[in-house]
Amino acid sequence: MPITRSAFQRYRLIDEVISRYPRRYSKQQLFELCQDKCGIRSISSLEKDIQRMREDHDAPIEYDKRANGYYYSNPQFRLLNLMLSPDDMEALDYAREVLAATQGATVADELTNALQKVRQSLDIIREVKSDGSAPAPSRRIVYVEEKILGGNRQYVPMLIRAVNQNRQVAFRYLKHEEAVSAQRGTPARLRRGARMTEPERPKLRILHPILLREVADSWYVIGYDAASGSERTFALDRMSDLELLDDPCDVPPAVLASVSDLFEHIYGITDSHGPVENIVLSFSPLFGRYVKAKPIHQTQEVISDTDEACVVRLRLAPNRDLLMHLRSYGEHLTVLQPASLVEEMKASLVAMLAHYSSPA
Repeated sequence: MPITRSAFQRYRLIDEVISRYPRRYSKQQLFELCQDKCGIRSISSLEKDIQRMREDHDAPIEYDKRANGYYYSNPQFRLLNLMLSPDDMEALDYAREVLAATQGATVADELTNALQKVRQSLDIIREVKSDGSAPAPSRRIVYVEEKILGGNRQYVPMLIRAVNQNRQVAFRYLKHEEAVSAQRGTPARLRRGARMTEPERPKLRILHPILLREVADSWYVIGYDAASGSERTFALDRMSDLELLDDPCDVPPAVLASVSDLFEHIYGITDSHGPVENIVLSFSPLFGRYVKAKPIHQTQEVISDTDEACVVRLRLAPNRDLLMHLRSYGEHLTVLQPASLVEEMKASLVAMLAHYSSPA
């Protein structure tokens, strides 16, 4: 039975949540997630979706009374395997070719990467799932990193539309410290004469969006903030009440050029006020193989690769995210250039070591 786009979104959300073995989600928890992400209106609608998934797509959804939650009786089941046919994949390939012809290679490359991930996931699912010729495995044989659901990914298409149509957007936004405070249920600010107040409502922002960026499964929008007269970066997972405005974007050419160029040479998402530089790194032979197999950045190029060291060069503007990543290589990395990054790395390691020094 064909399903609507909204129904597919609900099924996909339910599938992703229920598949989080060994955690169990109650009917109320599932409803609240679907209400927030998909706009489902009642628990009875959720019950109907679960029943349709069972009947139309053979989803092995069971209910654990002791844990008060739903689960898959076959832990390897994934709904995506049933909803994407070879014809679907062929249609996606066609879409990629159209994008390459109309929007340029960058957009097509992004879709190609997405298609590769889908194909790899389907191959894994088909291999792990029992085909009837052998008994189903009694234990999990594939473990992957669990992704945190959410992040306001539903805002991505709307923000892309805003950029393409050159329209401003309005939204409410919690700064990181305010978001942490709200999650812990602690007040954001104390009022004079009273012990505490409820957290303040997120501040209304108006942004001229320029581009979107995805980093480690989190989405960010970078745009021009007319109030401050500079570019700003906002995390989608701390946004709410996003709205497209009729007012056109008015980004100063200098800001537009700066943002578009800078984020081609940034690791992660944190901004950098320094210039783009040649960053030369020397890795131990073992870690050099890792870095060659999974480059740190698309600008990476191998300068030399010997039995003593693997030396690579990046074209980046150093920032906090890059420093944190480089520290993760520990004694297997030596930063060679630029001198400013060498000194910053030294200072960071000295400060880290001070936390482990013995008391006098």
